Amino acid sequence: MVVGAFPIAKLGLLCIKHISKPVSNVIKQYANKNNAFRIYLVAPPATLYNTIEVRSKLWMLGIGQPKRVPPLTRAMSIKMGGEILGELFIFLIGVSFILNEFARQARNSERKHERHKQKREELNNRIVELNERIARQDKEIVHLKTKMEQIGSDRWDLI
Repeated sequence: MVVGAFPIAKLGLLCIKHISKPVSNVIKQYANKNNAFRIYLVAPPATLYNTIEVRSKLWMLGIGQPKRVPPLTRAMSIKMGGEILGELFIFLIGVSFILNEFARQARNSERKHERHKQKREELNNRIVELNERIARQDKEIVHLKTKMEQIGSDRWDLI
């Protein structure tokens, strides 16, 4: 696995597991006190996990699919469901950080794009101003040339 090659990633995963334990302990304690919380939020993920685990183990062993998966005890259901919900909670926090970072990068990219667009517009305006200046100077040069020719022809007329 790639995580073994990177000690920092392994340390990060260990940190996440340690952070999820207090969250799962709070969920377990609340599930012990509140029956509706246990039945509707804690037990379904644990039951689903147990069903998938039993079926996949039996499939890998080549035994075949069971008709009925034995249900979890109340304590196992609370323990497993609390751990699953604790890790799901940490996962959702991580996803929110990633989405926040993505949104921040998008905003920065948009600001950068707007700055480039504004700079490009300023350069285009500057080019238009310079072209107008060149056109005025060309007209002035033509006008000065005609004046010079008139002065030159008047000078020859005097001779």
